[in-house]
Amino acid sequence: MIHGHGGDIYSLARELGRSPGNILDFSSNVSPLSLPEGLRELLILHLDEICCLPEVDSLCLREALARRYGLSPKQFLVGAGTTEWIYGLPSILKPDKVVVPLPTYSDYADAAKSASCRIETLGPWPHAEPTANAEILESLSQAAKGRSLVYICNPNNPTGRFISTKELQQLISLRREATWVVDESYAPFVAPDIESSLISEEFPPNLVVLRSFSKIYRVPGLRLGYAVCASDLIEVLASGARPWAVSRLAQIAGEYLVDQIDYEQEVRDYCKKEKARLLSNLAEFSLLRPMDGVTHFMLFQVLAPWTADYVTKNLRTNGILIRDCENFVGIEGECIRISLRSSSENDSLINSLKELDV
Repeated sequence: MIHGHGGDIYSLARELGRSPGNILDFSSNVSPLSLPEGLRELLILHLDEICCLPEVDSLCLREALARRYGLSPKQFLVGAGTTEWIYGLPSILKPDKVVVPLPTYSDYADAAKSASCRIETLGPWPHAEPTANAEILESLSQAAKGRSLVYICNPNNPTGRFISTKELQQLISLRREATWVVDESYAPFVAPDIESSLISEEFPPNLVVLRSFSKIYRVPGLRLGYAVCASDLIEVLASGARPWAVSRLAQIAGEYLVDQIDYEQEVRDYCKKEKARLLSNLAEFSLLRPMDGVTHFMLFQVLAPWTADYVTKNLRTNGILIRDCENFVGIEGECIRISLRSSSENDSLINSLKELDV
């Protein structure tokens, strides 16, 4: 799905005759804080390096990632965002089927279709109540047989559901014939690595973890992400890797950002406090019902007479983007997704909602 994702500020800016910088984007799930301190200056300092080819295999960044996680640089593959590996894995591994629990990020199914793979969808589980986790894990266990490729977004987009790393580790160890792809793009928003990530020294041979720089560091325009695997599996994936897949400035940024542990904690602290404040303010809107979730983005059920389309279109006229969840397969009824921004921008959203007719 090329179109239909969040974050398309350029289309709305053209529609309203505004600069993209004047669009308030609550549809993109990036950090609500400013860029990590020093990143802008670092990129300016190294701007002349765009005159040269980047490192062919992003070795320096892989070494930085290896230091953070206590693994070998050979266990990392860096690409132009996690999208590169989401789409690359079905084509490279050629599984008997691809398993996708719903609702979730649409690119998993799109990637399977592009590789002409058979798709088995599970669910849907449109709410993030923890009581459903056992049911999801059991369904995944039953589906992950033979040469299956299983995609799990953890925490999940758009529901904000999080399955503990311990539960996932147990499941992955029981179904070793399947290859498990756990997309941890939003894990840094939930907790530090030791609590939220499957990346560890005891890396299962049938696991691929995907991580994105885009979300937690607010740099989706850099297009930077990576895959982590055991050594044998990484050799298979490397056969489909493209040389010079990552720009030089993205490599430089990645080496700097991977050490910004304090920034990650600042994001988590801010999101916890601001999410509570925003939800408290949105409680006065009886036609927006928040659903449970652990992430900085929130899924809301829209009640009649409002519709998701009505809310989305009216906010667009004020230069505000939210996500209409109509194209998420497995979402029940009318739903929107809102991601946190700064306190003042969140207040602008609240004020614009107050102007809607009931």
